[in-house]
Amino acid sequence: MQKKYMFLFLPCLLLSMTIGAQESNTSKQENESKSLDIIHFNKKEEKAMVGFPGAKMEVQENNDTVAKITIGHKRWEFIEENNKTNVRMVHIPRESFKGHWSGVYLGFCNYLGSDFTSSLSDGDEFMNINAGKSMAFTINFLQYDVDLQKQRNNIGLVTGLGWTVYNYRLDNQYLLQINDDGITYGEAITDKTVEKSKLVSSFINIPILFEAQIPSSNSRSTAYISAGVYGGFRIGSHTKTIYTNGDKQKSRDNINLNPIQYGAMFQVGYKIIKLYATYNFSQLYEPNKGPELYPYSIGLSLLTF
Repeated sequence: MQKKYMFLFLPCLLLSMTIGAQESNTSKQENESKSLDIIHFNKKEEKAMVGFPGAKMEVQENNDTVAKITIGHKRWEFIEENNKTNVRMVHIPRESFKGHWSGVYLGFCNYLGSDFTSSLSDGDEFMNINAGKSMAFTINFLQYDVDLQKQRNNIGLVTGLGWTVYNYRLDNQYLLQINDDGITYGEAITDKTVEKSKLVSSFINIPILFEAQIPSSNSRSTAYISAGVYGGFRIGSHTKTIYTNGDKQKSRDNINLNPIQYGAMFQVGYKIIKLYATYNFSQLYEPNKGPELYPYSIGLSLLTF
């Protein structure tokens, strides 16, 4: 092995031994075996390799490419030609399909009326919304991918689990109540002035998305598009009203919010720009127990796991 590449190999060797020693505290013998498992020497090919989670290095004497350092999906190759050493960086193909679901999302949430327009039916004005201040915050914390194209790894199915909080800012002088018939209505507030009123609900959601990546996972996928359906169940909700005189009123009473939701989701992304949109086929309230409203949200991904 050429001495001038030893300075590349030795630091990786020491780092791998340190990582191997820290992986388990059960016994000295287990630590030593883990360290040795990630160090390989091949005397016949005059090749040595050291690897540890997320990275590896290979040094070979009888080859134009005398050294390779791989970190994640990038590899630096040290090539010796005409008594000169050049460095080339290449992208390592992804071994399996990886979709886009897990991460942190932020968007605007709203709802459409029974005629699928933003205008509400007569008598439903207590659900008038301040669209600019109604937000949906999502953490998709679990993802599972199914590869549908083994050769290119750019088409697949995505599912998982996510948690979304919908914060609807109501723009009115009403309190959400249930009348004697068990139907949600708005009780007018006449003795105080409302400064802020909101309806908050949170759901656990499960998606099934079909995703295609462009150009493919075998190169550096810079764009993707996905679409599918999702379903979820409500884990909490409350209303909160703040008055101009400083009084506050918060309630977790049942106001007939739908305990489940289901709908369609669409995503599109290019490099760091990732947008999404959802539309519920289910109503905000239980059928026939409140205004017929269909929630939707539009936003972007802030962080991808």
